[in-house]
Amino acid sequence: MQKTIYFNGKVVTVDSNNTIAEAVLVENGKISKVGNNEEILSLKDENVNLVDLEGKTMLPGFIDPHGHIVATAQTLMIVTLGDVTSREELLAKLKKELEENPPQGDKWLIGFGYDNTRFEDGQHPTKFDLDSVSKDIPITVSHASGHLASVNSKALELYGYVGDDYIVPEGGVVRTVSPDSKEANGVLEENAILDSEKKKVVISPGFEDVLRAVERVQKVYASLGVTTTQDASVELANGYTHILETCANTGKLIIDIMGLATQPVTTKLMTNEGTPKREYKNHYKLAGGKTWLDGSPQGFTAWLSEPYHVVPEGQSADYCGYGTQTDEVVTQYFVDCINLNIQVHVHVNGDEACAQFLRCYKNAMEITGHGAELRPVMVHCQALRKDQLDDVIAVGAVPTFFNDHVAFWGDLHHDQVFGPERAQNISPIGWALEKGIKFTLHQDPPVKMPNQIFAIHTAVNRMTESGRVLGEHQRIPVIEAIKAVTINGAYQYFEEDIKGSIETGKLADLVILDKNPLEVEASEIKNINVLETIKEGNSIFKK
Repeated sequence: MQKTIYFNGKVVTVDSNNTIAEAVLVENGKISKVGNNEEILSLKDENVNLVDLEGKTMLPGFIDPHGHIVATAQTLMIVTLGDVTSREELLAKLKKELEENPPQGDKWLIGFGYDNTRFEDGQHPTKFDLDSVSKDIPITVSHASGHLASVNSKALELYGYVGDDYIVPEGGVVRTVSPDSKEANGVLEENAILDSEKKKVVISPGFEDVLRAVERVQKVYASLGVTTTQDASVELANGYTHILETCANTGKLIIDIMGLATQPVTTKLMTNEGTPKREYKNHYKLAGGKTWLDGSPQGFTAWLSEPYHVVPEGQSADYCGYGTQTDEVVTQYFVDCINLNIQVHVHVNGDEACAQFLRCYKNAMEITGHGAELRPVMVHCQALRKDQLDDVIAVGAVPTFFNDHVAFWGDLHHDQVFGPERAQNISPIGWALEKGIKFTLHQDPPVKMPNQIFAIHTAVNRMTESGRVLGEHQRIPVIEAIKAVTINGAYQYFEEDIKGSIETGKLADLVILDKNPLEVEASEIKNINVLETIKEGNSIFKK
């Protein structure tokens, strides 16, 4: 019997009483007892492993409630562009990669993570820019949001966006060189790249390469204290389901991964499942469906009820972004999922997209006679309005907020996207807390890495890069932010009985920190370090 006693620590249990304990007994991967040093150490025997925490802090393992771990793994194999501050710098990185690691065969040169708002002119790279790198090798560079991409002429040809009679999938946009032209300029939005058939066009790294990358990226997640994560991109076209199943079947998963089967293959992949509470098999389970109703606010494609504060060039003064699906299609998707007891996770950034989700899920509940018990998840919720929260409660929804938008793009939202007034209420976690709504926090990896310590920091401080406080009334207490990345995440996943708090009988998913977020200055929370991450009693990361 494997037994470990952690003692002499500050154990933030996140139980119903917010108990702070001193010691924990772990046996065979589960928590056997929690208490003070004296009572837990009295249970030691010759087989126990004693770990003196030396006053350090222990929390439940962090739960990542929304992300794309396979896509994050793939970023380890492509050109990362999150740090570039100009198109010239972006092109230079691509040229260097092409010289040092040219794609073999029909593979593409792939970049990820550029943020055009960091460029002096704010413009996306176009095919004309990327053609200067190569006209013969297809090139695609994804925007940090994941909802836009810039491609070269060769890639446009392979996508089929050439000439004057090409067809764009519904919910997608192919930007053109001028308003009166059909010639694509290389910037593609939403379903122009995200449509399942269009995803097949890009020839990515091989299967074995991705398997190795998934092994590597889990260590990154573990170093951030994450013990449970998600892949919200499981579909037939991209092979993700086979990648994760192969990793699971060959013992390569060290953290729990919940897969979401994307529309339109949700019901096809999950026909034989039948319940939202599913068991992990070697740390993997396919347990929900995923769809999206709009785009990205920083990409100016989120669907708003009022126009953008600064309307993008070429758009009319009343431009509010746009939705990706009709009410009829969305409602039918929800009905199909509810009839199979499938929890849905739905991408909604703008308030109009939130309204469509709430309207269509209510309709689906009326048609099926149930659905609230499936805890539908509203993903991102940047512009969720206060008057919509009662409907969130009515449909049993769990909002998972990309609250770190405040830190990463808060100034952009204030100055251009929403304007000074609306921007105060992006990611309205303060309002959600007032309403008693269980919510979670995420960074949507690979958009940003799943750094839940930083998520706690942003939830407490609401500070932008320039030092502006954005929505002081939306700040929440530290303990509530901790709950959002632990016990609330477990609730979202239907796992609150086995995870999310340090209590007897639950899995020993734990993280040890060098400082206590409940004790340090609020401005210093982001500087707390993960010292060790423990999954079911086994150390999977140690600093």
